[in-house]
Amino acid sequence: MLISASQCRMARAALGMSMRELAAAAGVSVNTLSRIEGDGNVTSRTLAKVQDILAQSGVVFRRDGSVAVVQHAQQN
Repeated sequence: MLISASQCRMARAALGMSMRELAAAAGVSVNTLSRIEGDGNVTSRTLAKVQDILAQSGVVFRRDGSVAVVQHAQQN
């Protein structure tokens, strides 16, 4: 299941990431990220890249459209 525009916005906000930071981490342009968050036309591959970065950062995407951030325990 790929994320929605609102899930992307919520996840980025929950992580405190700027558009520039998320775009750089996902290897996409800020314009592309802006299209993702605005229900624009992007490929599923591009959307999956952004979703993967958010998930690796601890975001859980729920089927009801909400998101949660899971804190990972740090290893010593």
